[in-house]
Amino acid sequence: MTTRRLEGRKVALAVVGLVALLAFDYSPVLRGELLAGRDVFRIFFPDSAFLLESLRTGELPLWTPYMRLGQPFAATLYSQVFYPPRWVAVLVSGHIVSMTVMHIAHAALAAVGVFLLAKRLRASWPASLVAGAMFGLSPMMTDLGIQQNVVDAAAWSGFILLAAYDLALQPGRGPLTRLAIFSTLSLFAGSPETTLWQGIIAVLVAGFVGATRTPGAQGTGTAHSVAHAASPGPSQHEGSEAPRATEGRVANPAASVSSPDGVAFRETSAPAEQQSSARLTLPETHPTGSSSTEDAARAAELPTAHRPLVGPSSQVASALESAPHAASSTTTEPEQSLHVTTAAPHSSRVSRSGLRSRIRAVAAIAGGFILSAILASVVLLPTAEFALNSLRAQGGWSEQLAWSVSWPQVLSSVWPLADWPRDRYWGKDQWFILNLFLGTLPCTLAIVGGLHGPRRARPFLIGALALVLLSLGRHFPPAAWVLQSVPPFSLFRYPAKYFVGTAFCLSVLAAFGLDALGRLARKLPPSRVKAAVAFVLMGAAIAASGPLVRMLPMRASAEAGAPWVPFALGLAVVTVLLLPWSFARPRRVRHGLAALAVLELAAAHSLLGVPRYTPWEALKQPFSLRAFLPEPFQGRISADIEGPEDPTRVGITNTIERSLDRLIPNRFVEERLPALEGYGAPEPLRSDVFHLAGERGAYDLAGVTHYIRKGPPPFEDLELLHQAEDGTTLSRSRTALPRAFLVQRARVVSDEEALEAVLDEDHPFREIAFLATGEPLDQPECAGGSVRIEKSTAQHLELAVSACDDSYLVVSDSYYPGWRATVDGKDTPIHRANHALRAVRLTPGAHRVHFDYAPTSFRLGLALSLLGWAGLGFVWLRARRRA
Repeated sequence: MTTRRLEGRKVALAVVGLVALLAFDYSPVLRGELLAGRDVFRIFFPDSAFLLESLRTGELPLWTPYMRLGQPFAATLYSQVFYPPRWVAVLVSGHIVSMTVMHIAHAALAAVGVFLLAKRLRASWPASLVAGAMFGLSPMMTDLGIQQNVVDAAAWSGFILLAAYDLALQPGRGPLTRLAIFSTLSLFAGSPETTLWQGIIAVLVAGFVGATRTPGAQGTGTAHSVAHAASPGPSQHEGSEAPRATEGRVANPAASVSSPDGVAFRETSAPAEQQSSARLTLPETHPTGSSSTEDAARAAELPTAHRPLVGPSSQVASALESAPHAASSTTTEPEQSLHVTTAAPHSSRVSRSGLRSRIRAVAAIAGGFILSAILASVVLLPTAEFALNSLRAQGGWSEQLAWSVSWPQVLSSVWPLADWPRDRYWGKDQWFILNLFLGTLPCTLAIVGGLHGPRRARPFLIGALALVLLSLGRHFPPAAWVLQSVPPFSLFRYPAKYFVGTAFCLSVLAAFGLDALGRLARKLPPSRVKAAVAFVLMGAAIAASGPLVRMLPMRASAEAGAPWVPFALGLAVVTVLLLPWSFARPRRVRHGLAALAVLELAAAHSLLGVPRYTPWEALKQPFSLRAFLPEPFQGRISADIEGPEDPTRVGITNTIERSLDRLIPNRFVEERLPALEGYGAPEPLRSDVFHLAGERGAYDLAGVTHYIRKGPPPFEDLELLHQAEDGTTLSRSRTALPRAFLVQRARVVSDEEALEAVLDEDHPFREIAFLATGEPLDQPECAGGSVRIEKSTAQHLELAVSACDDSYLVVSDSYYPGWRATVDGKDTPIHRANHALRAVRLTPGAHRVHFDYAPTSFRLGLALSLLGWAGLGFVWLRARRRA
């Protein structure tokens, strides 16, 4: 069988396995259930509905009029306005089903990306499969479906690191372009913390890979380099026919290996001109007719005493004799090669060359991420503007350490249920990731890979340690200082997000660990007696785990998960000891351990019951209160805005199923009902004291005509329209002001005075505009003024106004930079009125007033993005023409 056909068969089997695992892990979806927990129904359903509405009307959704009297939409990164997969998903499957489709697709993408990265790092097929499954199909990643933007951004991790690795090996337009595009997609997915840790790992990879680049190794940057074909490690030919390369670089990290002729074989990482070397050439064919590289790979699988000589040259035989030591100690980088050299010491000039190579690699990676920031400027600049106009910009914002991973939760990645029961919702434990379990055997393989893996495993080991310490947040003082004081970490909250990066690094290390155990199988002979002893010890450990845990200061549910650890590890040991001795024993050990690791992940999904699903029939029920609202709806509603549901509370039932009828927390967006309240970060400035004031004055000023509450109406004078069986009420107000109205008096006051006026029971804002800027006005109240809304869209408002005297037109929409007003076609300044609203000055007479949202941040960001994409296109076309 040819190598190409064998590789094709492996790819087909991997695809079938991936589909089978997805079908098993997401089997409730096949039964008609969908992801809808936590932020899925709170944020992503409403956002998808508004995005779908905008795509169908052909309007770019920069501003949403439905939340908090209007706020930026594209500037909230998790809205994914510029993320192409989100467009396709919502257009094809609708705003509810699309979230489940997106999650499954990105889980598969995450698994494929890590698999390809592990293969590029010269891991074997089964090791690469374990790495992909551990990251993309672990209970942690599956349960993260409630945080869709994090999953979407993390799904590109393997592809980003793959491009970064190639760029560090051999800088060029191709790897740089791939790194920039994949990083841009990660930014568009809406989790900047994820892109941050991806960049950290990429820089670490560049630092280690760049240190070993040599001028003579520039040609080894491709995925199918001859160095890989000739390498005797487990990653190449598991009993398959080797490529027909006649000249290769035999990888050997041993310091030097002497041949019978007294010539030293030495690993070279210095420039070729620094050493007198001769390339080791393998004969094209073996006397038996098989290729020499195939025999080299097979010989490496055998103990030294049984390894045959390959080829007539004694130097080749000597080189192959060193393969077991090379495989069991440190595997060389793909760019390193075996040269016949004299054992001369490295010079300081060589060290300086290595340092320059490392700096160039790190600079290339940094350039790729800078380019991705330029490509994503269309969303990054509006996001920065929104952050500056949010509560986070206020002094004293201190949510950086909220939801820090606790030490028991770190343990729960290996030991299921070790972190249950958790502390209160906003207490010592984080609730961002509901399940951190990555598998006992996969995590053990990651530890082995970190301790005994090759040099190229070191950046992932350092990344895993650094990110897990960052995720600890308040539980590790140095991490707390970094997260609170060092930009850009201080701009984000929820340190638990960095644990996703830890899982990514561990998955790559697991691949190295599996291959290391495969190499160990050459030295560890099978033994049925030892296997029987291991089985007995496993049973004893399982029996003793319960009493032992009760003696330790561990959480109550840790005892229930304790037997899992010795059972998983015991099965692995028994499997290794039972596999018979043969030429293919290392390969069989890798396959056996890989199968156990994947089966453990599948069993974890079944036994741990993650994630939670909701029947499609319940989610597609229409809004039952629509019949009690006027058509068209011209006012605003007020709904209960609940924070994340606290699982420690008792008695909460069918919240998701009833969320549309109660319009919580943002589901009024799906019904196109503008509201005073809103849920989701970042929170606009003044929203904490104005939008959530809960006072009748704020409701009437904002034009709230209808109230939906789980319970009685909030005010006695409200007219009850409907009461549902669960106690949900719909009531109507008769005192709300219209969306736009005229006043003939205005005062310039401080924010505190304006807020006091809004909350005053006498409602002085009905006759007076309390301005932050502008000119005072004191005219007698006149009759005959009128305001009529001619046209209203998400980003445009047109009014026909007749002013009976000098007046201020007050519009109960949020004041925010980027809005532009014209009166009779002439620009006029917009003033912040009544603490959070808009106002423009008018002269007596009839006027046409237009409000348009056209933020400079978006226009500048769009220009930068277009220039960046145009530059990439020009470079690509130029390279195509040269080719």
